[in-house]
Amino acid sequence: MNRVRDILAENGYEVVTYKTPSDSPSGRFAKTYGNDPQIDPLTRMLLFLANTSDDSRRMKKLLSENPDFLFIDRYYLCSLVYGCAFLKIKSIPIEEEDFKKLISFIEKIGEKIFINPNLYIIVDAPEEDRIRRLNEKESQGGLENEIERNALMQHYVRQFYKIFMKEKRDKVLWIVNLEGKLEEIAKDLSHKIISRAKV
Repeated sequence: MNRVRDILAENGYEVVTYKTPSDSPSGRFAKTYGNDPQIDPLTRMLLFLANTSDDSRRMKKLLSENPDFLFIDRYYLCSLVYGCAFLKIKSIPIEEEDFKKLISFIEKIGEKIFINPNLYIIVDAPEEDRIRRLNEKESQGGLENEIERNALMQHYVRQFYKIFMKEKRDKVLWIVNLEGKLEEIAKDLSHKIISRAKV
């Protein structure tokens, strides 16, 4: 995200970024309480969803300043995908139709709260690269660490993102962040974003 932002800035575009969970009160609570290993998957999902909902007013304020692009690193879709994947590894059966209905319902009740993204960019990585990168970065610890290192969890995450992509194919780009290809991938993604913005 940061490299794409820089490339766009080099080409004269103003890009603002926002990351959730944030440093807002709901974001801090989601990160601390939501990553307690004792927390059940439903509570965790609702906490992270609450943060993305709560922070939408902050994001709308950024949009009111009319940047060319607002990049949100993890938004409500991410909260729902990871929440459903975590519920699934805890043996709660969530099928494709359940997930589609949940997305539809959350978008309906959050219509006046959430920003409606023009484009969803799902960044994936080969599993061996993903694990190596996890080993290199400092973990948040607790439940976050368990979730990120669980291969079955990541399998379900990909499944749910693919369901979403099938539903909104024209609004989703799936990017595979290959090792050593950051510059190439970021340039290609920048071109795609600019092309879509001009349509």
